[in-house]
Amino acid sequence: MSNPHRKVHVPAARRAARKEKVERAQDGLVRDAATGQFLVSFTKVEELRHRGFSNDEIYKIVGSRRTLARRKERNEKLSIAESDRVMRIERISTMADRVFGDHEKAQRWLRKRSRVLNEAPITLLQSETGASLVEEELHRIDYGIFA
Repeated sequence: MSNPHRKVHVPAARRAARKEKVERAQDGLVRDAATGQFLVSFTKVEELRHRGFSNDEIYKIVGSRRTLARRKERNEKLSIAESDRVMRIERISTMADRVFGDHEKAQRWLRKRSRVLNEAPITLLQSETGASLVEEELHRIDYGIFA
């Protein structure tokens, strides 16, 4: 007969994985069991608004107003593609904040036409390729390399 008060040894790696899963869930990231991909909740879209992105900017990059409204209403996770786009905006915005050392400066830079990129960096965030170009430009700025 087993002792119900017996302590069960949980390996450190498993404890760390559980902790990471809880932190990701709290951060709005959830791993889809079927695909293994990360999906985000609508709260991540709300966080983008709090970071200074307008509804129009979000809809243009992430997905249509109706689709996002429906997901919010039904409390659904965003699709894989939508989740990637939300995380892309967050990644680039965070990087710009770090490079410029000021959130307002970073937000202005994202919206101002870049001579190197030939358009405003925010318009390139619709694709991962465009986001890579924006990241490269941020690296050049960070290291003082100007074209």
